[in-house]
Amino acid sequence: MKTRILSGAVMIVLCVGVLAVGASFPPVLTAFIALLALLGVYEMLHNACQIKQLLLLMLACTYTALAVFSYDGLLLKLWSGLTPVHLTVVYCVLTAALSLVDHRSLTLQNIAALLAFPTVMAYAFSAILRIYCRAGGVYYLLLLLTFSCICDCGAYFTGVTIGRHKLCPEISPKKTVEGAVGGVVWALIVAAALCLTMADGVGLWPLLCATFVFCLAGMVGDLFASVIKRSVGLKDYSQLIPGHGGILDRFDSILLIAPLLAICLDGGLF
Repeated sequence: MKTRILSGAVMIVLCVGVLAVGASFPPVLTAFIALLALLGVYEMLHNACQIKQLLLLMLACTYTALAVFSYDGLLLKLWSGLTPVHLTVVYCVLTAALSLVDHRSLTLQNIAALLAFPTVMAYAFSAILRIYCRAGGVYYLLLLLTFSCICDCGAYFTGVTIGRHKLCPEISPKKTVEGAVGGVVWALIVAAALCLTMADGVGLWPLLCATFVFCLAGMVGDLFASVIKRSVGLKDYSQLIPGHGGILDRFDSILLIAPLLAICLDGGLF
């Protein structure tokens, strides 16, 4: 527990520092998100999907990082052809070509993973940037963390304290119904506090309804990540963060919530 708390504190300090520097020099924040996305893709492809071909891994990680920069619009300033769609087409063609080199050791699942996960994760991680870099970005970023981290922490401590009924024992044996309810309750409390202090109480009830939905989405993301790990016999995606696991172990719920939240914000639903 001490290791988990210490690692969590270090992550918070690091993220706050990056946000502070990124407020004055945005490319730093984009580079940080691109690094997280790159590490997440590596964890998924190398550790979970057991893809060992170095060139394919390097290509996937490079594409993921470049795609994050492209979604942020920074690459467009260098060359208008570096849009996410163009990068994805080039990546798919190069992946297909490199797959021919070592085709005997690649399965259909490997090829599908190489094409799907980098594309999806690049978009999901870049959604965090879209949320933060809009007007009122700090408020919406805090809401994103409420839907994911606060709900997750609330579920953990509630489950440890009073958890009795298993939520999905075959997928995640430690998760309980009481924990899930407790996580949502804590998220509702924090979301209400954020709304009342940072948004002058405007849209409180719609926000509380949205909090409930986004918390459920985060739980789905968490359980989906667990399904993938269990299917390949992994406890954690990596040991990068002591006491927490890998990047995907910490961002599993955020990666499902962030794109949904960004879409809602773009559509004026908040």
